[in-house]
Amino acid sequence: MKVANYLRLIAVTAMFTLVGCGGSSSSDKVSDSYVQFYHAAPNAANTSLKVGDTLIGNATFADVSSLTAVAADSYTISFDETLGEQQLLTEQARFVAGEKTLFIMTETEQQYDYLSLSFKRDDSLDKAFNVYFVNLSQQPELDIYMSAENETFAEAELIEALSAKAISSMVSKATGKYNLYLTAAGHTTPLFVSKGLNMAYTSSYVIILRDQHGPIANQLVADVILNSSTVASFKHLDANAQFRLYNSLEQAVQLAVDNQPVLSLQPGENSGYQMTHKGDYSLNISTADNQSLLTGGLLSLAAGDSKAVLLYSNANQQAQIMALAEATKPQLQSHDINVVNLVTDIERLQFYFVRQDETIADARYAVKNLAFEKQQSLVLPKDSYDIALVHIAENGSAILLDRLFSQQLMPSKHYMLLAEQDAAAPSGYKLTLVK
Repeated sequence: MKVANYLRLIAVTAMFTLVGCGGSSSSDKVSDSYVQFYHAAPNAANTSLKVGDTLIGNATFADVSSLTAVAADSYTISFDETLGEQQLLTEQARFVAGEKTLFIMTETEQQYDYLSLSFKRDDSLDKAFNVYFVNLSQQPELDIYMSAENETFAEAELIEALSAKAISSMVSKATGKYNLYLTAAGHTTPLFVSKGLNMAYTSSYVIILRDQHGPIANQLVADVILNSSTVASFKHLDANAQFRLYNSLEQAVQLAVDNQPVLSLQPGENSGYQMTHKGDYSLNISTADNQSLLTGGLLSLAAGDSKAVLLYSNANQQAQIMALAEATKPQLQSHDINVVNLVTDIERLQFYFVRQDETIADARYAVKNLAFEKQQSLVLPKDSYDIALVHIAENGSAILLDRLFSQQLMPSKHYMLLAEQDAAAPSGYKLTLVK
């Protein structure tokens, strides 16, 4: 492997700093400065960044705000929880005309902090881009390599050995597609490989190297940030994948994957996660006495995927599967819940999540008009909820079909809420909260 011969531009200033001192400045505003905010604190909820009286934007974990202009000057900056209005962090910072500053909110053992990266917006780039790397992973040091898309790791260039919570020097390269490799310090076996990163713009990129969260953790992710509110996330090319199976049928079943027996489930039972590799899998479902219910159900898993597979009866009373992607964000201050309608004989259903000071009529969080075999994802703040299943009859009256009382959403759990038919229930229908 050859070490890259970096082009470092003197006009570009990169800083790895806690911006703690600002001081006053002239009120003459020569030009604008540009600010963006990336959320890298897994224990923090949706968070906003303000610069003086200007709201830069808000973001959840691993998301980024849009790019916002502020007059060059010194300001108080503050990171605040969007819902709870709790101030997490405040500092003084100075903003220079013509520079972009990316603020990265971090945490160590729930103590919040931030990094800042400032650089001139470079309009002189000709068929080239600049890139900075930030190591926010648990790896104490990462060796970062890049190669052209058609090259192998053996031909890759060592960009930098980057310590935890550190920001790299700026590197300039010709625009195009690149492969990214990460290894432990001094090692030659990649921990992370991602191919075909399209660095197409003559601009400055920031690549955040972080840990994967969610049901399939202990993996590395590369988040690519430019100037929009969109983060392009790249997982390890050979990352493991996993799935779990929930049995909504009224009978016990057996699961075989690619004709290999895997597990058995009772009615209403949820399996543990089955670890596997990326690929396309054939699921066969049979009864406890080996009567076939479903043959060749397709389950596709990309690298790093975690999916919940629902086994249910379709409108023709035949066994069918539905695969739901599970959120890869920390389920700590909020929860991503997959809401699914498995009721065949009611056209649309309403789901209400009612907090202590609310009723169904004024509940802030709801999924409405969900049709059979449809699902919708909903983000709920950490709280206790009464969950109601409601049907709106043809005459407009609301009918309460089922209710779950005082459901406290637990940290790190991944939930599905199912509407199912149940002959034993008073209404003939029930809600099931699967975790």
